[in-house]
Amino acid sequence: EELTNAQLLFGLEVTSYPDLATLEASMKSLESIYALYEEYTKATTQWSGTLFFKDLNVDKLNEGMDELQAKLKKLPKLAKESGVFAKVSETFVKFKNTIPLLSQLKADSLRERHWQKLMTLTGKSFNLDPNTFTLGKLFEMNLGDFSDAVNDTCNAAGKELAIESGLQKIKETWTTLSLDLFPYSKGDVARGFILKGTEEITTSIDENMTALQAMGGSKFVVPFLDDVKGWEKKLSTIGECCDIWLVVQRKWQYLEGIFVGSDDIRLQLPEAAKEFDRLDKTWMKIMSDTQLNINAMEACLAEGRLQTLAEMSGALDKCQKSLTDYLETKRNAFPRFFFISDDELLSILGTSDVTSIQEHMLKLFDNCAELIFARNNKVVKGMISSEGESFDYRTQTPVEGAVETWMLAVAQEMKVSLLAIMKESVFFYPRNERLKWMDSSLGMCCQTGIKVWWTWEIEDVFRRVRQGDKGAMKKYGAKLKDEVNDLVRKVRTDLNNLMRKKVNTQIIVDVHARDVVDKFIRDSVMDIREFAWESQLRYYWDKGLDDCVVRQCTGRIMYGYEYMGLNGRLVITPLTDRCYMTITTALSFRLGAAPAGPAGTGKTETTKDLAKALGTQCVVFNCGEGLDYQAMGTIFSGLCQCGSWGGFDEFNR
Repeated sequence: EELTNAQLLFGLEVTSYPDLATLEASMKSLESIYALYEEYTKATTQWSGTLFFKDLNVDKLNEGMDELQAKLKKLPKLAKESGVFAKVSETFVKFKNTIPLLSQLKADSLRERHWQKLMTLTGKSFNLDPNTFTLGKLFEMNLGDFSDAVNDTCNAAGKELAIESGLQKIKETWTTLSLDLFPYSKGDVARGFILKGTEEITTSIDENMTALQAMGGSKFVVPFLDDVKGWEKKLSTIGECCDIWLVVQRKWQYLEGIFVGSDDIRLQLPEAAKEFDRLDKTWMKIMSDTQLNINAMEACLAEGRLQTLAEMSGALDKCQKSLTDYLETKRNAFPRFFFISDDELLSILGTSDVTSIQEHMLKLFDNCAELIFARNNKVVKGMISSEGESFDYRTQTPVEGAVETWMLAVAQEMKVSLLAIMKESVFFYPRNERLKWMDSSLGMCCQTGIKVWWTWEIEDVFRRVRQGDKGAMKKYGAKLKDEVNDLVRKVRTDLNNLMRKKVNTQIIVDVHARDVVDKFIRDSVMDIREFAWESQLRYYWDKGLDDCVVRQCTGRIMYGYEYMGLNGRLVITPLTDRCYMTITTALSFRLGAAPAGPAGTGKTETTKDLAKALGTQCVVFNCGEGLDYQAMGTIFSGLCQCGSWGGFDEFNR
């Protein structure tokens, strides 16, 4: 317009200049773009002074850039067609894209090692002091050019923070976890402290070890690898220490109950007692130290703690071995001690009171509940069964010396006295009225004595049949029926408890004897050599041996004279007879017997009943998981030295 006015003033021809108009429009567009860029420069300069770690407000940056980009978009079309616009727009977008990176870099997970990595990557180096580190120094890094690397570093930092937090949690757990102790005493005497249990510690170890294994499998574990391995080693040591601590405690408690306060055993095992005293002091020291600081980690990782406990475990095992060898000598001296536990045997050996044996008598003998002591417990004069039946020894046994010595004499005198009593019973049977004889005889002598005479009478019948008396067996059968009827009538009268048990048992035995003779009559068994008679359990009083001998088929077994009291007998069935025959034949061949059949059908009871019939001790063991080869060896040692039978129930399981 000014140019046109000048032309008119000088009277020149008015000429239009379109290029100038275009240039003017272009200049105005550039002016608006550069004004925006200047605004952007001022904003970034202002932001550059912000302390990154303390004052950075990412939302403020986003709002500022959103406002600038909105203004840029509102520029006229002519401005947008210029190359400057594209460049400025690109600058704005690039800056906007760095803002999320700033948010990531402000995360708590970033440590100095991550910043060092970024400085190396961008080629810039700064002091990371929160009071001097400004946003401008980050702008100098041109983070937009390294966005992928920054993202990777920040992600890694997040994963590493999770591992770091996990390790911190483990550290906090073991700072607070304590051993559970409680006071231990023997009687009224305080004996320090013992561990109550380590379940909580074991659970924590399992959980923490699982977490550490997961950390160890991560690719982000590198900065913490030494810490992870260190904790794995610590927890492994703590677990091992807790396990051996409880083992040592169990061994110490067991041996402490034996060596502390039991002078008899200390005198018998002076070396073992001396060694235990040393270990006892060490244990007391460990527990008193632990009580002062009950932190589980510090107690388990105390210098030399694991090694000390391991050495104590080995030393306590040696004490236990000395004790086991000592008990073995006692058991070999009196083999019935093999049938009671170590604790029961120690309770007998650890006291000078001879009557302490009484509570274990039913385990040592088949049916002897008590010994009869006399003369102020200086001698044993007899035995009492669990039913209350008793008998007196022919020779009183002195209670002198070690318990195994006089108990061996007691067991031997039992057999000697019962042999003499049995002989008298057999001798007087035909000379007395039967029921009167039963009343004056022991229960086991009634059963065996009557069987001896029953055997003799049947063989006498066979002799009479051979001599021409064809009706001898029928006459004898009638006599047996009368004897059973006499017993049935007797049992209905007013009897004392012991006599009633004798009569009840004798009815069972006599009914079987009657049934055998009835079978002989029915099947016309007329000869002593027939299998029907050979297969019966036959009792003889051998005058040459002056002893009772039991025969069945080819088997010949000496009567055992184990005191049976009045423990009753089973009803004898044809199956029982076959079992008896199998077992006695097996014994004659030095073999064992293994009755098979469904549960509850009487396999064990039949075997025990045959042992009663033979006057032999039968010890029944219920085979469980705890019965290993050593326990079996101990049982066999006792059985073979005693001559007892062993019944192993559920053996196939």
